[in-house]
Amino acid sequence: MTSSVSGRGYGFTLIELLIVIAIIAILTALMFPVIFRAKEGARKVNCSSNVKQLAKAWLLYTQDYDESTPGGALTRYAAFPDGRSLDGKRYTVLWALKPYLKSEQPFLCPTQEGWNFHDTVAALDTHRPRKGSYTSNYMIMDRHFSAIERISDMIVFCDSYNPWMDCYANCSGCTNGCSSYIWDRIGRGYYQGNPQMKTDWHNGGINSVFSDGHAKWYALGSIYYSNWVPSLTENDAHFRRPITQDW
Repeated sequence: MTSSVSGRGYGFTLIELLIVIAIIAILTALMFPVIFRAKEGARKVNCSSNVKQLAKAWLLYTQDYDESTPGGALTRYAAFPDGRSLDGKRYTVLWALKPYLKSEQPFLCPTQEGWNFHDTVAALDTHRPRKGSYTSNYMIMDRHFSAIERISDMIVFCDSYNPWMDCYANCSGCTNGCSSYIWDRIGRGYYQGNPQMKTDWHNGGINSVFSDGHAKWYALGSIYYSNWVPSLTENDAHFRRPITQDW
């Protein structure tokens, strides 16, 4: 008589049971990436909604302030070398948009928390906002809206581990002249040399807000230095250089 798990003449044999378990394990392994991509797809949509809200707030701000973009401490993140502004707090341009948003929720991507200042030294824990997932391009701040070159191509906010970006073309203190354009190394694809902290956390790309108010997802390799640096002209060798390449 064929032996079975139940010890009777019916039921699964041990081999059959192992086969079923193996099949279930294989199906689970095949389904996990699909489920993960589906969940990330939903988070990507939520993040896209966030940046669209930031885009609307950005345009409303410029309309209310005579077509001017945020300036002062909001432009350069702070007024003093230690990071403080005049009132002792540390700001990002995002904070200037808060009056045009219902909450601070649009500052935070559902896929990845980019930066968090809640756990810093109490004396320094004055950042506004204290956590978020988007950086701002200070090179198009503190100027009249009409002075922004290539307005539909210039990125103003995007996914990032850093609340602001401040490198520039041919930076003397950067690797090879300009190191990926912003300090959080979006061009390299990860933050501060740590490959575990990928910047392109949305399926190899980032959600971005452009100066004219439209928002869109772009694969990291399809974003150029001309999308960051307003002073670049079309005849510049770096105009169509992907930000995944240093110069």
